[in-house]
This record gives sequence, C-alpha cells and structure tokens, in this order.
Amino acid sequence: MTPMPGSRDFESRLLPKLLAIPFFRAPTDPEVDASYAAYSSGDFAHLCEVWKGVASAQRSILPPGLQRGYDHAGLLPTSVNAHVFLASVRAALAAGVRFRAGLTEQTRESIHRDFPWLENRHLHIPAGWTPQLEFLPEFAEWIDVPSLESAKARWQLATGLNEVQQAHNSEDCARRFRIPELRIHAARERELASNYFSHWAPLVTRELFRECLFVLDGLNAAVFAMLCRDRPAEMVGRSILGAISRRSEWKAFVAALAQPQLLVTPPAVARVHGA
Repeated sequence: MTPMPGSRDFESRLLPKLLAIPFFRAPTDPEVDASYAAYSSGDFAHLCEVWKGVASAQRSILPPGLQRGYDHAGLLPTSVNAHVFLASVRAALAAGVRFRAGLTEQTRESIHRDFPWLENRHLHIPAGWTPQLEFLPEFAEWIDVPSLESAKARWQLATGLNEVQQAHNSEDCARRFRIPELRIHAARERELASNYFSHWAPLVTRELFRECLFVLDGLNAAVFAMLCRDRPAEMVGRSILGAISRRSEWKAFVAALAQPQLLVTPPAVARVHGA
C-alpha cells in the first residue's frame, strides 16, 4: 500500500504563512523523526511516551517578557490558573466546531459520517466562559484538499497527533501551575490518542506527518497569542471571578475526571496504517 504523500506546494505556499505567525515554533527534525518512527510502529501508547521524551511541551516561542510571565504564572493562586486552563480548553473546543462548519461540504459531511470516534471528546469539560479563538486559515487549507481520501487521512492524523501533543502540554501545565488534576486530564488525552489511532492510523509519508506537526503548531501559536498577547488581562480577570464565584465549575471538572470517558470501541481488526 502506498503511503499518503505530502503536499506538492507545502514548502512554497503554506510553510511561509506558518513561519510568519506570531509565536510560531517549528517542530524540530528530532521531534519529527522520533514521533514518525513511533507512529509507524503502530504502538500509539509508545508514541505518546516518545513525544513526551523528545518534544518540547511548550509549542510556541514567546518574547522574553511574555516568557517570563508564563514561567511565573504558577505564582497566581491555583484556582485562578485552573479556570484559565478550563477557559482555554473551551475556547479550542468551540473553535473546532466553527472550523468544521466552514469546511467544504464533502469534507464536512465525511467528518460527521466517517469519524464517530471523534464525536464525544472532552465531555468532562464543564460549560462556562469561553474566550474567542479562531483556528488558522492555513489549517483549513491543509485539511480541505480536493481529494476526499487525502482530506480524511489528514483529519484523522491531525486529531490524533493533537491529543499526543496536548497530553504532554497538560502534564507540563500540571507541574507549571501546580494543578495535579491535570495529570489525570493528560492521561485521558493519551487514551484518546490511542483510541483514535486504533480506529484508523493512515499510512502516510514522513513529509505529510511533518506537515501535520507544522499546522498543529500553528494552532498552538494561536492559543498562546490568545493567552499571552490578545487577552491576558481578560483571561486572568475572568478567571479570578470564576475562582471566586464559579467554584462549581472546577468541582464539576474534577468529579468528571473520576468517571471513565466515553470511547468508541475500535474494531477487532483496526485500520492501522490501512485505507
């Protein structure tokens, strides 16, 4: 079976746009090589461990002043950082819903029809204030290609690798912000990554795998821009208010972490590296 190839014009068309995004951090060759080898092995729990061992948890480059602020955010009360975390996850989830609605009809319908295992992710995140975040147009350009089979492979690869990345980030946040519950959240993200790829792990070239990491890091840069540049005062102010007046949100989050997450059982013979 022939691996799904990369984009013929990625380097000339999409890469310059990604490199121009504020705070963008490009994945390194060691990150790409080690994670691609682990992915190709079909052991997706191992993929999560490899990524954690080789990759930076912070998928963005901040200017020195903002980096110092991020590094010292753990000095804020834990309850405030907890509400910042919930708000940022809600923002990403809501942005994903709007993003899918803007795709072409054939891609949008395929995502709704062909990926039932992606429908019920992060149900443990309680409702609450959700800051505005939009996914980058470059992500849509990369996903929404004319070939539906290629679009489906790209979508599956992106959703699985996103959970791999976010699991590492959540563990880093647990340490950085002194929120031990986020280690349980990270374990759920690792479980999602393994579950998704156990349904289907498309056979892809290193080039397409690398492209996926690039576009995901574009999304990560957009999240850091929201947190650290566009609305830091609002994020902290609303989170202070939440820590004071909406304590039930965090209690609901912690209680939900104790419940098994809803997963679609993979088939007995999974489409691992299949069509």
